[in-house]
Amino acid sequence: MPVKYITVEPRSDLFAPATRAFGDIAVVGKGGIGTDKSPAKDFSSPDEAAKAYPGGSTKLAVKAEAGKNTIVVPLAVSAVPPGTELRIGTEADGEERTVTKAAAAAAPPNTSELTLNQALKRGHEADAPVRQRGTDLEQAIGIAFRQSPPPTKVWGVQVDFDTPQWAEALRDEVAKLDVQIVTLANTPLNEANRPAVEDLAKHVAGPQGDGKERIGVAMLDRTLTAEAAVRLNQAPVKNERMFLVAHKSDDDVAAAAAGVIAGQRPHISMLLKPIGISMPDTFSESDIDKFMEGQINWITRPVLIPGGALYLGEGLTADRSGNKAYIDTVRTLDDVNFRIKASLIQGIGNLRVSRVGLRSVQTLVESVLSPLVLQEVIEDFNVVIPLLSLFDRDESMLTPAERQQIKDARSSRAVPMSVVVVYAGAIHRLTIGLVFTG
Repeated sequence: MPVKYITVEPRSDLFAPATRAFGDIAVVGKGGIGTDKSPAKDFSSPDEAAKAYPGGSTKLAVKAEAGKNTIVVPLAVSAVPPGTELRIGTEADGEERTVTKAAAAAAPPNTSELTLNQALKRGHEADAPVRQRGTDLEQAIGIAFRQSPPPTKVWGVQVDFDTPQWAEALRDEVAKLDVQIVTLANTPLNEANRPAVEDLAKHVAGPQGDGKERIGVAMLDRTLTAEAAVRLNQAPVKNERMFLVAHKSDDDVAAAAAGVIAGQRPHISMLLKPIGISMPDTFSESDIDKFMEGQINWITRPVLIPGGALYLGEGLTADRSGNKAYIDTVRTLDDVNFRIKASLIQGIGNLRVSRVGLRSVQTLVESVLSPLVLQEVIEDFNVVIPLLSLFDRDESMLTPAERQQIKDARSSRAVPMSVVVVYAGAIHRLTIGLVFTG
C-alpha cells in the first residue's frame, strides 16, 4: 500500500435554494351541518376534499307536506344559509332542493322553517332524514381545482358551522401554512360578511414572515349593484394585497379566481384569463366602468374571443395608492423577494465582511435575477453594496470616515444592500388610430 501524505475524501454538499409553487391556496370555510372547527388539511385533488368534508345531516321536525316548498328542521336559522343543497327523505323517495330562505319556525320550539327553491313532489314523515349535499369548504376546494391550469395544492381549514371564528382560523391555522393565496369559502363581501372579509384583509396585509407573503381573494355579493359593491371597497379591505371579484354566478367565484391565480406564474397578468364558473349573464358597460374606478375585477365574456367562455375582466388589486395597481406586480415582487432570500440564506453566518465575501453576496443575487431577465420576467436589475465599493478601493485612499464605516460594519456584522429591479407588466390597453383613405 503506497504512503499517502495527503488524504482527501471527496463528497458532494451542494446547496439547493428553497422553491415553491406558483401559488398554493388556503381555503377557510364551513364543513357539514353541525360540524366543529378542525386543523388544516392539504389536498392535491377535489376527491380528497370531498371525502374529508362530507355534508352533515339532520331530520324533519314535523311532517313535510307534498306540494309545499317549506320544511321545518331542528336547527338554528344561521345553520342553514341560503344556497344550502339538501336531500330530503329516504334513499328511495328522496328529493333534492336548495334552501332560498331560513326563518325561525312558530313550532315546535328551537326549530327553523326553510323555504325551498321548488315545492316537494311527495310528503315526508317527521324524523325523515335531511342530508346536506356538499359543503362550503368542499365545494370551494373543488372549484379551485377545476380551473385550467389548476393549482398544485389547496389547504382546507374548517371553522365551526354554527359560530365560525374567521380571525381565529386565520391566526391559528392559516398563519402556519406555506401558502401564497387565501380565500374564504362562500363568503361574499356584503354588510353581513364584512367583518369576516376584513379579517382576511388584515391577515394578508400583516407580517407573515419570510416566504409567507400572501394575497387574499374575495368575491362581491352577486345581488349588489355596482355602486354598492364599490362602496364596500373601504379600508381595511382596500389594500394592495386584496383581489376583489364582482360576478353574477351562484358558484364560489372567489375560490375559482384563487385557482386561476394559483395556476399562473406570478408575473403573468390576470387580464383575460379564463375562469371555470357558470354565469349566464354579464355586466353592462356602465357597471364595468364603476368597477374599474373602484379597483374591483369583474367576469366578462368578450365577443372578440371565440367560444363564449368566461374570463377575468381585469387583474386589479383593491388599492392602487401604493403604486401596485395590478396583482401580478404584488406577486412578482413577493416571488423575487423569496428567491433572493432563499439564495442568500446559504451565505448568512458563512461569508465574511470582506471584499471576497461581499462579492460573493453580489454574485448570489445576480445568479437569481439574471435568469429572470432571460425569461422576460423582469427587464433589468442593479445590485448595489455601498460597502463593497470601499473594499474595492486602495486602503490608503480611504478617508477616516470610510475606515470607520468598514469598522462599524465588521463590528455589527450588518451589511446594507440595494437591489433595483425593472419590471415591465403585460400590455392591458392599446390605442389604435384607424384611418381609411380613398
